[in-house]
Amino acid sequence: MAPVGTARGCVGRGRGQAPTAAAWAAVAGLLVASPVPSEEPADPHAAHRAMAQSQSFSVVKADYSVPDVRLLDQAGRTIALREILSSDRSVVINFIYTSCTTICPVMTATMVQMQRELEGDGPKPAYISISIDPDYDTAETLGAYARRFGADWTFLTGQRSDVLDVLLAFAAWRGNKSNHAAITLFRPAGAPRWTRIEGLASARELAEVWNSGIG
Repeated sequence: MAPVGTARGCVGRGRGQAPTAAAWAAVAGLLVASPVPSEEPADPHAAHRAMAQSQSFSVVKADYSVPDVRLLDQAGRTIALREILSSDRSVVINFIYTSCTTICPVMTATMVQMQRELEGDGPKPAYISISIDPDYDTAETLGAYARRFGADWTFLTGQRSDVLDVLLAFAAWRGNKSNHAAITLFRPAGAPRWTRIEGLASARELAEVWNSGIG
């Protein structure tokens, strides 16, 4: 992967744009009322908390080979991943799991806000969130999660082996879900390479990266 830049210096930030302040505010009420299954012991979200406190994110170009797998969306429909990620479609992808209480709600709320940032800016990408916890995240669970956030895009889960193939293909697997990194992938239609944003960029920063055409 060739580095494009490292932010916060990579893209500008407007006044009052704390790294993830808007996203944290958007999810605070949701977390209070949302039951969460038990996680691994000894603060399993330690890596997530450290990431949430980071003031930087990186932007790099990358080449990925999309695996030939079939996943399930939140309505229980079978989705051929290569088809929905074909090169003639503009796509934005992130990786989440619904029992996460730290960076995943922020990433989801940020994507909702990114959609708003891109309103009126030409053709819109298709947004896709892929669960890294397919054992817990059934289609029904993902559907409920999407409704909580008002997220009107595609959420995907599937067989553990298929999901692992996807995570490995996109260099998004860190050994277990508790080490999950905040990764967002962009690819405008026809672009030969992907743009990988790693870290908790704000919705405005993501929109600026998208509009910059570096994808």
